[in-house]
Amino acid sequence: MKLILFFLFCSTIITSCETSEKGNDYLNTVVDEISLLKKENPEKVKEVYEREYRKYNQSNKKVFLLSSKYAELALSSDERLKQIPMIYELLRLNNNRYEFIDVIGNYNLALQFETSSPEWSLKCVDNAIDYSEKSNKKYFLPHLYHFKGRLLYNKNDTKNALIYFNKALHSYNPQKDILYVSSMYNNIGMCYDKMKNPNSAIRETYKAINLLEKNRIPNNAELVFINYMKGGLADYFMQIKNYEKAETLLAEKLNFSLHNDNYRMALYAGKGLIDLYKNTLHQPEKTANIISALNLLEPNLKKAADRIELYELTQEYYSGKNDIENFKKVSKKLVEANKDRNNQISKELKINFDIADNYIIKNVNTENNYYKRNNYLLLFSFILLCLIFLIIIINLIKSRKKREELAKKEKVISDTQHKILEQDIELQKEKIRNLHLNLNLKTETERAFLENLKKIKKSKNIDTEEVLKDLQFKINNLIMIDRKSNDLVNESSLENKLFMERLSEEFPLLTNQELKLCVYFKLNLAAKEISLLEKFTVGSIRVYKAKVKAKLGLDKETDLSEFLNRF
Repeated sequence: MKLILFFLFCSTIITSCETSEKGNDYLNTVVDEISLLKKENPEKVKEVYEREYRKYNQSNKKVFLLSSKYAELALSSDERLKQIPMIYELLRLNNNRYEFIDVIGNYNLALQFETSSPEWSLKCVDNAIDYSEKSNKKYFLPHLYHFKGRLLYNKNDTKNALIYFNKALHSYNPQKDILYVSSMYNNIGMCYDKMKNPNSAIRETYKAINLLEKNRIPNNAELVFINYMKGGLADYFMQIKNYEKAETLLAEKLNFSLHNDNYRMALYAGKGLIDLYKNTLHQPEKTANIISALNLLEPNLKKAADRIELYELTQEYYSGKNDIENFKKVSKKLVEANKDRNNQISKELKINFDIADNYIIKNVNTENNYYKRNNYLLLFSFILLCLIFLIIIINLIKSRKKREELAKKEKVISDTQHKILEQDIELQKEKIRNLHLNLNLKTETERAFLENLKKIKKSKNIDTEEVLKDLQFKINNLIMIDRKSNDLVNESSLENKLFMERLSEEFPLLTNQELKLCVYFKLNLAAKEISLLEKFTVGSIRVYKAKVKAKLGLDKETDLSEFLNRF
């Protein structure tokens, strides 16, 4: 019973682990498929959603519901306020069943809260790292280290940020993840910059750029990143007062951005150059062309924060030029942009708090249901164990009673066998006594018969007829005594046969005649008594007895009858 229960328990655990592992692999495959489609053919993501949801309706398997929910999440990737509740719903549906969903769900939440709630973002990424490190596949682990390093860097916890950037650097595949490895060198350089070590920052940033440019032609994404890093390099060179190099790098960044429609990068490259010309090189006249170029970016800057940055730059420029009309226009736009940003932040915070509250409430309800279910399972397990224990006790009591009854029966049988054996022994003793009496009687009759023969021989006047009658009577007595003796011997013939077989197996050197005589030796008959039964002389019987003892390995003093009675 215990072995069966243990086997069932182990089988359930193994089956559950295998199912979860297959589910994780399937979800990972679907997410990879969606990621590829978002880059190459975004419209196909809807087909993936419909396919996965159809599978769920057909099979009612949760893994397909989760994959369809993730596809739905990808369809609204540009709508941040929709994303957050959908991610929470995805995590709630998963309920810690699949590690992959726990990792990617918390990772997505961390990304969503990075700006509006960095502390909550840090908590989410810590959850994702914990789930990933415990999983067999270490899902997204290098990216998670990278993201946590970024959060810590923004929090000015440079020392720990450096630790996580290094963790990510050593977790990425240096052959396949060249862009990510390059990014880690750049991030490490940024940490050194915050630690007031511009030379180390320059060294690490050049490592990043060289990795992308060395012996290869960078793709467009890599070129964007290279020019992004040039802006950082320009800051480091300004710190060591190499303004010429800084100007060159910022100009390269601005030109690349404008020609590649990378509007946000162009904005911050222009801002860097304006600061350099105004505050360091004192060449404010060079800023006019940059301001003109940046004004053209305004319609393409979608984020309120970027528009605010642009308006502040142009407001300061028009203020310096005493251009009141443009100054007023820009100031009005700046006020509106700040209002938009504040309203957006307030709206996001409210939604975030509502989502967090709903998620917490749902989690509490789920946890309560979980504990209730666990309590029911524990109660059921306890009752089951009690029943098993009760069954074991009942079986033990029954088994004990059976053993006691069996012992009683065995005792009765043993006592009966003992009585039968005692009776058999008494019967055998009686037979032996009768045999001895018959032999003695035969001996006396033979002696009387011989005496009568001697009298007849000596006497002359004898009644012949009377003598013959007396002799005939004595002969008849001898015949009757022989019959009785033979009957006694024959009654034990089967027992004697078994005795001789056992003795022959133990001592194969004994002859048949010696085995037959052993029957009489066992009865402890004298040589004379045996000679009367077997027609041997007393001397011959004694010789046979000596031979038997020799073959049995007995010395002269050993009682042969006692030895033979053991068989």
